[in-house]
Amino acid sequence: MPDSSRSLTIGALSRATGIPPATLRTWERRYKFPRSARKPSGHRLYSTEEVPNLLRMKAALALGHRPAEVFRLQPSAIDALVAMPDARAASIAQAPTGQAPVARAPVGQPGSRAATKGAASHDVEGRALRLIESVMSFDRAGLERELRALWAQLGPVSFLEEAASPFMEALGKACREGRLEIRHEHFASSLLADILRELRRPYDDRASGPWVAAATFPGDRHEIGLLMASLACAVRGWRVLYIGVDTPIEQIAALAREAPLSAVALSVSATVPQAYAFALTLELRRKLPEAIAIWVGGRGASAAAAGVLPFDDFETLDRHLAAVGGPSILLQDGEPSRGCPIR
Repeated sequence: MPDSSRSLTIGALSRATGIPPATLRTWERRYKFPRSARKPSGHRLYSTEEVPNLLRMKAALALGHRPAEVFRLQPSAIDALVAMPDARAASIAQAPTGQAPVARAPVGQPGSRAATKGAASHDVEGRALRLIESVMSFDRAGLERELRALWAQLGPVSFLEEAASPFMEALGKACREGRLEIRHEHFASSLLADILRELRRPYDDRASGPWVAAATFPGDRHEIGLLMASLACAVRGWRVLYIGVDTPIEQIAALAREAPLSAVALSVSATVPQAYAFALTLELRRKLPEAIAIWVGGRGASAAAAGVLPFDDFETLDRHLAAVGGPSILLQDGEPSRGCPIR
Protein backbone atom coordinates (compact mmCIF):
# COMPACT_ATOMS: atom_id res chain seq x y z
CA MET A 1 0.00 0.00 0.00
CA PRO A 2 1.34 3.49 -0.80
CA ASP A 3 2.74 5.61 2.03
CA SER A 4 -0.35 7.27 3.53
CA SER A 5 1.48 10.60 3.57
CA ARG A 6 2.05 10.31 -0.19
CA SER A 7 -1.24 8.76 -1.24
CA LEU A 8 -4.53 10.10 -2.54
CA THR A 9 -8.06 8.83 -2.60
CA ILE A 10 -9.69 8.62 -6.00
CA GLY A 11 -11.62 11.80 -5.23
CA ALA A 12 -8.44 13.67 -4.31
CA LEU A 13 -6.69 12.35 -7.42
CA SER A 14 -9.62 13.50 -9.52
CA ARG A 15 -9.45 17.01 -8.06
CA ALA A 16 -5.68 17.15 -8.56
CA THR A 17 -5.88 16.19 -12.23
CA GLY A 18 -9.33 17.28 -13.33
CA ILE A 19 -10.08 13.73 -14.50
CA PRO A 20 -13.45 12.33 -13.36
CA PRO A 21 -13.32 9.36 -10.95
CA ALA A 22 -15.28 7.21 -13.41
CA THR A 23 -12.64 7.84 -16.07
CA LEU A 24 -9.84 6.96 -13.66
CA ARG A 25 -11.57 3.67 -12.83
CA THR A 26 -12.04 2.89 -16.52
CA TRP A 27 -8.40 3.59 -17.32
CA GLU A 28 -7.24 1.46 -14.43
CA ARG A 29 -9.43 -1.42 -15.51
CA ARG A 30 -8.63 -1.15 -19.22
CA TYR A 31 -5.02 0.06 -19.29
CA LYS A 32 -3.75 -0.87 -15.80
CA PHE A 33 -3.07 2.82 -15.16
CA PRO A 34 -3.14 4.53 -12.76
CA ARG A 35 -2.36 1.70 -10.35
CA SER A 36 -4.01 1.71 -6.98
CA ALA A 37 -3.74 -0.11 -3.70
CA ARG A 38 -6.74 -0.91 -1.54
CA LYS A 39 -7.45 0.14 2.01
CA PRO A 40 -8.94 -2.50 4.33
CA SER A 41 -12.26 -0.82 3.60
CA GLY A 42 -11.80 -1.54 -0.11
CA HIS A 43 -11.32 2.10 -1.13
CA ARG A 44 -8.61 2.91 -3.67
CA LEU A 45 -5.42 4.74 -2.77
CA TYR A 46 -3.10 6.23 -5.40
CA SER A 47 0.47 7.44 -5.14
CA THR A 48 0.96 11.19 -5.55
CA GLU A 49 3.54 10.27 -8.22
CA GLU A 50 0.64 9.40 -10.52
CA VAL A 51 -0.45 13.05 -10.72
CA PRO A 52 2.18 14.28 -13.23
CA ASN A 53 1.76 11.10 -15.27
CA LEU A 54 -1.99 11.61 -15.46
CA LEU A 55 -1.60 15.27 -16.39
CA ARG A 56 0.75 14.19 -19.17
CA MET A 57 -1.85 11.70 -20.45
CA LYS A 58 -4.60 14.29 -20.18
CA ALA A 59 -2.61 16.77 -22.28
CA ALA A 60 -2.04 14.22 -25.03
CA LEU A 61 -5.69 13.17 -25.08
CA ALA A 62 -6.77 16.80 -25.23
CA LEU A 63 -4.92 17.04 -28.55
CA GLY A 64 -7.19 14.34 -29.92
CA HIS A 65 -4.97 11.28 -29.59
CA ARG A 66 -6.61 7.99 -28.72
CA PRO A 67 -6.06 6.45 -25.28
CA ALA A 68 -4.97 3.15 -26.82
CA GLU A 69 -2.10 5.00 -28.54
CA VAL A 70 -1.07 7.19 -25.63
CA PHE A 71 -1.12 4.62 -22.85
CA ARG A 72 1.45 2.42 -24.54
CA LEU A 73 4.03 5.24 -24.73
CA GLN A 74 6.79 6.01 -22.27
CA PRO A 75 6.49 9.36 -20.42
CA SER A 76 9.29 10.90 -22.49
CA ALA A 77 7.52 9.93 -25.71
CA ILE A 78 4.25 11.45 -24.48
CA ASP A 79 6.09 14.68 -23.65
CA ALA A 80 7.45 14.73 -27.21
CA LEU A 81 3.98 14.07 -28.56
CA VAL A 82 2.49 16.97 -26.62
CA ALA A 83 5.35 19.32 -27.52
CA MET A 84 5.29 18.45 -31.21
CA PRO A 85 4.26 21.39 -33.40
CA ASP A 86 0.81 20.94 -34.95
CA ALA A 87 0.36 17.86 -32.82
CA ARG A 88 -3.41 17.92 -32.83
CA ALA A 89 -4.47 14.52 -34.09
CA ALA A 90 -7.43 15.97 -35.96
CA SER A 91 -5.00 17.71 -38.28
CA ILE A 92 -3.16 14.51 -39.13
CA ALA A 93 -4.28 12.83 -42.32
CA GLN A 94 -5.18 9.20 -41.86
CA ALA A 95 -6.14 6.55 -44.35
CA PRO A 96 -9.88 6.07 -44.88
CA THR A 97 -11.33 2.77 -43.75
CA GLY A 98 -10.67 0.06 -46.29
CA GLN A 99 -7.77 1.86 -47.93
CA ALA A 100 -4.84 -0.32 -48.85
CA PRO A 101 -1.90 1.22 -46.98
CA VAL A 102 0.61 2.94 -49.20
CA ALA A 103 3.88 4.13 -47.77
CA ARG A 104 5.73 7.22 -48.76
CA ALA A 105 8.85 5.37 -49.61
CA PRO A 106 12.02 4.05 -48.14
CA VAL A 107 10.54 1.70 -45.77
CA GLY A 108 7.07 1.97 -47.01
CA GLN A 109 5.03 1.96 -50.10
CA PRO A 110 5.74 4.99 -52.28
CA GLY A 111 3.45 7.93 -52.39
CA SER A 112 1.54 9.51 -55.18
CA ARG A 113 4.52 10.11 -57.49
CA ALA A 114 3.88 6.82 -59.25
CA ALA A 115 5.76 7.42 -62.47
CA THR A 116 9.56 7.55 -62.40
CA LYS A 117 11.92 9.37 -64.72
CA GLY A 118 11.76 7.86 -68.16
CA ALA A 119 8.39 6.15 -67.61
CA ALA A 120 5.23 7.86 -68.80
CA SER A 121 2.50 8.13 -66.20
CA HIS A 122 -0.05 6.47 -68.48
CA ASP A 123 2.22 3.39 -68.71
CA VAL A 124 2.34 3.16 -64.94
CA GLU A 125 -1.42 3.62 -64.65
CA GLY A 126 -2.02 1.09 -67.40
CA ARG A 127 0.01 -1.53 -65.57
CA ALA A 128 -1.89 -0.89 -62.36
CA LEU A 129 -5.24 -1.16 -64.13
CA ARG A 130 -4.29 -4.49 -65.69
CA LEU A 131 -3.33 -5.79 -62.27
CA ILE A 132 -6.60 -4.54 -60.76
CA GLU A 133 -8.54 -6.40 -63.45
CA SER A 134 -6.89 -9.63 -62.32
CA VAL A 135 -7.80 -8.82 -58.72
CA MET A 136 -11.45 -8.24 -59.64
CA SER A 137 -11.68 -11.70 -61.15
CA PHE A 138 -9.51 -13.33 -58.48
CA ASP A 139 -7.18 -14.47 -61.25
CA ARG A 140 -4.23 -15.51 -59.12
CA ALA A 141 -2.28 -17.07 -61.97
CA GLY A 142 -2.75 -14.01 -64.18
CA LEU A 143 -1.87 -11.57 -61.41
CA GLU A 144 1.25 -13.49 -60.45
CA ARG A 145 2.32 -13.86 -64.07
CA GLU A 146 1.97 -10.13 -64.70
CA LEU A 147 3.88 -9.16 -61.54
CA ARG A 148 6.74 -11.53 -62.32
CA ALA A 149 6.93 -10.26 -65.89
CA LEU A 150 7.18 -6.69 -64.61
CA TRP A 151 9.95 -7.71 -62.21
CA ALA A 152 11.93 -9.22 -65.09
CA GLN A 153 11.26 -6.22 -67.32
CA LEU A 154 11.90 -3.38 -64.89
CA GLY A 155 14.46 -4.66 -62.41
CA PRO A 156 14.13 -4.52 -58.61
CA VAL A 157 13.85 -0.86 -57.76
CA SER A 158 11.79 0.20 -60.76
CA PHE A 159 9.53 -2.77 -60.10
CA LEU A 160 8.86 -1.40 -56.64
CA GLU A 161 8.39 2.13 -57.90
CA GLU A 162 6.59 1.69 -61.19
CA ALA A 163 4.64 -1.52 -60.61
CA ALA A 164 4.16 -2.68 -57.03
CA SER A 165 3.59 0.75 -55.49
CA PRO A 166 1.15 2.06 -58.11
CA PHE A 167 -0.65 -1.27 -57.88
CA MET A 168 -1.17 -0.81 -54.14
CA GLU A 169 -2.31 2.77 -54.68
CA ALA A 170 -4.80 1.67 -57.31
CA LEU A 171 -5.99 -1.09 -55.00
CA GLY A 172 -6.59 1.39 -52.20
CA LYS A 173 -8.43 3.78 -54.52
CA ALA A 174 -10.66 0.98 -55.80
CA CYS A 175 -11.50 -0.02 -52.22
CA ARG A 176 -12.34 3.57 -51.25
CA GLU A 177 -14.57 3.96 -54.29
CA GLY A 178 -16.38 0.71 -53.53
CA ARG A 179 -15.26 -1.06 -56.70
CA LEU A 180 -13.32 -3.56 -54.61
CA GLU A 181 -13.94 -4.89 -51.13
CA ILE A 182 -11.92 -6.33 -48.26
CA ARG A 183 -11.74 -9.81 -49.82
CA HIS A 184 -10.14 -8.33 -52.93
CA GLU A 185 -7.62 -6.31 -50.93
CA HIS A 186 -6.63 -9.32 -48.82
CA PHE A 187 -6.30 -11.50 -51.89
CA ALA A 188 -4.05 -9.03 -53.71
CA SER A 189 -1.95 -8.00 -50.70
CA SER A 190 -1.30 -11.59 -49.68
CA LEU A 191 -0.20 -12.59 -53.17
CA LEU A 192 2.11 -9.57 -53.50
CA ALA A 193 3.57 -10.27 -50.06
CA ASP A 194 4.33 -13.86 -51.07
CA ILE A 195 6.06 -12.68 -54.25
CA LEU A 196 8.13 -10.03 -52.45
CA ARG A 197 9.36 -12.61 -49.95
CA GLU A 198 10.24 -15.06 -52.70
CA LEU A 199 12.05 -12.41 -54.74
CA ARG A 200 14.13 -11.40 -51.72
CA ARG A 201 15.24 -14.92 -50.83
CA PRO A 202 18.12 -15.32 -53.35
CA TYR A 203 19.50 -11.93 -52.36
CA ASP A 204 19.28 -12.86 -48.67
CA ASP A 205 21.21 -16.05 -49.41
CA ARG A 206 24.08 -14.08 -50.96
CA ALA A 207 24.05 -11.00 -48.74
CA SER A 208 27.28 -10.20 -46.90
CA GLY A 209 26.89 -6.51 -46.15
CA PRO A 210 25.83 -4.66 -42.99
CA TRP A 211 22.85 -5.83 -40.94
CA VAL A 212 19.54 -3.95 -40.98
CA ALA A 213 16.47 -4.75 -38.88
CA ALA A 214 13.10 -4.21 -40.57
CA ALA A 215 9.97 -3.55 -38.53
CA THR A 216 6.78 -1.54 -38.13
CA PHE A 217 5.63 0.30 -35.02
CA PRO A 218 3.29 -1.16 -32.40
CA GLY A 219 -0.23 -1.31 -33.77
CA ASP A 220 0.83 -1.08 -37.42
CA ARG A 221 0.10 -4.45 -39.05
CA HIS A 222 0.54 -3.38 -42.68
CA GLU A 223 3.65 -5.00 -44.07
CA ILE A 224 3.70 -4.52 -47.84
CA GLY A 225 5.81 -1.37 -47.53
CA LEU A 226 8.16 -3.13 -45.13
CA LEU A 227 8.56 -6.08 -47.50
CA MET A 228 9.31 -3.70 -50.36
CA ALA A 229 11.95 -1.84 -48.37
CA SER A 230 13.48 -5.12 -47.20
CA LEU A 231 13.79 -6.24 -50.81
CA ALA A 232 15.47 -2.95 -51.72
CA CYS A 233 17.97 -3.47 -48.89
CA ALA A 234 18.68 -7.09 -49.83
CA VAL A 235 19.30 -6.18 -53.48
CA ARG A 236 22.10 -3.91 -52.29
CA GLY A 237 23.70 -6.70 -50.27
CA TRP A 238 22.39 -5.71 -46.84
CA ARG A 239 21.58 -8.59 -44.50
CA VAL A 240 17.97 -8.12 -43.46
CA LEU A 241 16.70 -9.18 -40.06
CA TYR A 242 12.99 -9.09 -40.81
CA ILE A 243 11.26 -8.56 -37.47
CA GLY A 244 7.93 -7.76 -39.05
CA VAL A 245 4.83 -5.85 -38.07
CA ASP A 246 3.49 -4.56 -34.75
CA THR A 247 6.88 -4.58 -33.02
CA PRO A 248 7.27 -3.02 -29.55
CA ILE A 249 10.02 -0.43 -29.29
CA GLU A 250 11.59 -2.37 -26.42
CA GLN A 251 11.97 -5.42 -28.66
CA ILE A 252 13.77 -3.44 -31.35
CA ALA A 253 16.10 -2.02 -28.71
CA ALA A 254 16.73 -5.51 -27.33
CA LEU A 255 17.59 -6.78 -30.80
CA ALA A 256 20.16 -3.99 -31.14
CA ARG A 257 21.91 -5.37 -28.04
CA GLU A 258 21.92 -8.90 -29.41
CA ALA A 259 22.71 -8.44 -33.12
CA PRO A 260 25.39 -6.40 -34.93
CA LEU A 261 22.94 -3.93 -36.45
CA SER A 262 24.05 -1.00 -38.55
CA ALA A 263 20.54 0.30 -39.14
CA VAL A 264 16.86 -0.09 -38.31
CA ALA A 265 14.39 0.39 -41.16
CA LEU A 266 10.87 1.39 -40.18
CA SER A 267 7.85 1.39 -42.47
CA VAL A 268 4.97 3.58 -41.30
CA SER A 269 1.67 2.97 -43.07
CA ALA A 270 -0.96 5.59 -43.76
CA THR A 271 -3.09 4.24 -40.91
CA VAL A 272 -0.59 5.47 -38.28
CA PRO A 273 -1.09 9.04 -36.96
CA GLN A 274 2.04 11.02 -37.75
CA ALA A 275 2.37 12.47 -34.25
CA TYR A 276 2.25 8.96 -32.81
CA ALA A 277 4.93 7.82 -35.25
CA PHE A 278 7.05 10.85 -34.37
CA ALA A 279 6.86 10.12 -30.65
CA LEU A 280 7.77 6.46 -31.14
CA THR A 281 10.64 7.39 -33.45
CA LEU A 282 12.08 9.69 -30.78
CA GLU A 283 11.66 7.00 -28.16
CA LEU A 284 13.49 4.45 -30.32
CA ARG A 285 16.26 6.93 -31.11
CA ARG A 286 16.88 7.38 -27.37
CA LYS A 287 17.03 3.64 -26.81
CA LEU A 288 19.43 2.81 -29.64
CA PRO A 289 23.18 3.50 -29.76
CA GLU A 290 24.04 6.50 -31.91
CA ALA A 291 26.03 4.25 -34.24
CA ILE A 292 22.84 2.48 -35.35
CA ALA A 293 21.07 4.47 -38.05
CA ILE A 294 17.29 4.79 -38.14
CA TRP A 295 15.61 4.97 -41.55
CA VAL A 296 11.93 5.88 -41.72
CA GLY A 297 9.55 6.00 -44.62
CA GLY A 298 5.90 5.61 -45.51
CA ARG A 299 2.74 7.67 -45.69
CA GLY A 300 2.49 7.78 -41.91
CA ALA A 301 6.10 8.89 -41.40
CA SER A 302 6.39 12.22 -39.62
CA ALA A 303 8.79 15.09 -40.01
CA ALA A 304 12.43 14.17 -39.59
CA ALA A 305 13.77 13.96 -36.06
CA ALA A 306 17.38 14.41 -35.01
CA GLY A 307 19.37 11.27 -35.68
CA VAL A 308 16.69 9.83 -37.99
CA LEU A 309 17.06 9.61 -41.77
CA PRO A 310 13.78 9.87 -43.74
CA PHE A 311 13.40 8.63 -47.31
CA ASP A 312 10.77 9.93 -49.68
CA ASP A 313 11.28 7.34 -52.39
CA PHE A 314 13.01 4.07 -53.16
CA GLU A 315 15.43 5.71 -55.58
CA THR A 316 16.85 7.78 -52.72
CA LEU A 317 17.00 4.73 -50.49
CA ASP A 318 18.77 2.75 -53.20
CA ARG A 319 21.39 5.46 -53.63
CA HIS A 320 21.97 5.59 -49.88
CA LEU A 321 22.25 1.82 -49.62
CA ALA A 322 24.74 1.77 -52.47
CA ALA A 323 26.81 4.48 -50.82
CA VAL A 324 27.02 2.88 -47.40
CA GLY A 325 26.58 -0.81 -48.17
CA GLY A 326 28.06 -1.60 -51.55
CA PRO A 327 27.01 -2.60 -55.07
CA SER A 328 24.05 -4.70 -56.11
CA ILE A 329 24.29 -8.47 -55.80
CA LEU A 330 24.91 -10.46 -58.97
CA LEU A 331 22.55 -13.38 -59.30
CA GLN A 332 23.42 -16.71 -60.84
CA ASP A 333 22.49 -15.69 -64.36
CA GLY A 334 25.11 -12.96 -64.16
CA GLU A 335 22.59 -10.14 -64.43
CA PRO A 336 23.01 -7.38 -61.85
CA SER A 337 20.04 -6.11 -59.92
CA ARG A 338 19.25 -2.83 -61.57
CA GLY A 339 18.97 0.10 -59.23
CA CYS A 340 15.69 1.62 -60.27
CA PRO A 341 13.77 4.54 -58.84
CA ILE A 342 11.21 4.14 -56.14
CA ARG A 343 8.90 6.97 -55.56
